[in-house]
Amino acid sequence: MRSHIKLEPVTRLWCLAWPLIIANIATPFLGLADAAIAGHLDEAYYLAAVTVGAELLVIFFGTFSFLRMGTTGLVAQAVGSNDQAHAFRIVANAVLLALGIGTLLALAGAQAIDPLLEFAKPTAEMTDPLQEYLEVRLWGAPANLTLIALTGWFIGQGLTRIALYLSVGINLANILLNYLLAIELQLNSYGIALGTVIAEYIGVMIAGSVLWRKFAVSGVIMNSIRAPGLWFQLVKINTPLMLRTILLHGVFVTLSIFAARLGVEEAAAIGLVLVLLATAAYALDGFAYASEIEAGQALGQRQFQRFIDSLWAGAVLSIASTVIIVGFASLFHTPLFHALTDFQDVIIEANALMTWFTWILFALCWSYWLDGVFIGLTKTLDMCITMCLATTLGWIGSLWFIGTHSLDQLMTAFFIFSIIRTLSLGSRLPAVIEEIRNLSVPTHPKS
Repeated sequence: MRSHIKLEPVTRLWCLAWPLIIANIATPFLGLADAAIAGHLDEAYYLAAVTVGAELLVIFFGTFSFLRMGTTGLVAQAVGSNDQAHAFRIVANAVLLALGIGTLLALAGAQAIDPLLEFAKPTAEMTDPLQEYLEVRLWGAPANLTLIALTGWFIGQGLTRIALYLSVGINLANILLNYLLAIELQLNSYGIALGTVIAEYIGVMIAGSVLWRKFAVSGVIMNSIRAPGLWFQLVKINTPLMLRTILLHGVFVTLSIFAARLGVEEAAAIGLVLVLLATAAYALDGFAYASEIEAGQALGQRQFQRFIDSLWAGAVLSIASTVIIVGFASLFHTPLFHALTDFQDVIIEANALMTWFTWILFALCWSYWLDGVFIGLTKTLDMCITMCLATTLGWIGSLWFIGTHSLDQLMTAFFIFSIIRTLSLGSRLPAVIEEIRNLSVPTHPKS
């Protein structure tokens, strides 16, 4: 009986997490597929344009990932308190916000590309395909951000298999379109960008129809989606998340920029390693998302024991999965890089960075899980403050002290940033546990 008590939280978290792990891996798998397609085009600068462009796009899209995180936490808490009408009201307002921001990005974002490229200073041969890639991808901004918000609702509801089917379907369409446009029609990096945009709009239509069907089947009566108090709550929760996301993606963007200044091979190599790191991170985010569901719904139910069970289950599954990922990457990274590109100089540079990949992933693995816990509880100010500390001391401070003249220097600074990111957020966990304990409904053992 005792072993059942220990295993049940792990089993429950795993059941929530595995569809999200597959769905999350599908996203960087698309990055791997794009890199593979670009890596087999005529010139190496197409590969550099796609990988660096994908990192630069976090300035436009990644900044607004709070649309998912804030939505997931609020929806999970609404589900835990058995208030489905409020859960639908949350996603309706989140989608309206996503459409507004996405439309603004599509209209005004192109004006920011030239200053961004001027700051990045890519090599001359990379500039034109990189600019073209960014311009086309911005057309998909409304669809991209709407998908982020809708995914947050599915996850908060615990509908993880729907999130899986949606992600896999979108990414399969994306890969097929990218191959057709970039290889068969010889549109190169422009075709990769265009295929991604088309797939994003297809995804919105599918996700919107699923949401509408769920709304109709549930029979929830909602008089109005207007809720001034909800808007204040969304702003309060999402503003720290937005600032945190800007800081986090700023680290990745500057890492790509400094690598691009070193040369085409260096930029392409670090792009491949970042895609591999993103693949691992997205897999581990499956446990983070499951922790969001568990933490948010436990708070909504005021069930402290469910919250505690989810904490240690998430920690155990995260570290165990990291060991497996590192082992797999250590064995198969060279064949993987050969599958992604034909350029031997790029492969040599990427192989030399794999030791850094291992140490960085171990430093980061619990930060993903902790992010999930704090998102589910909508403790976004804590996340923002600790990210400020990690960015200023860990990243900017390390770059200033170590320098930016080699890939090893860049990866050393990123490793220090990763350690501070995890430790600073973890230091806030005891206070959060005590707060949830005080908010929870007392439970008494059965006689």
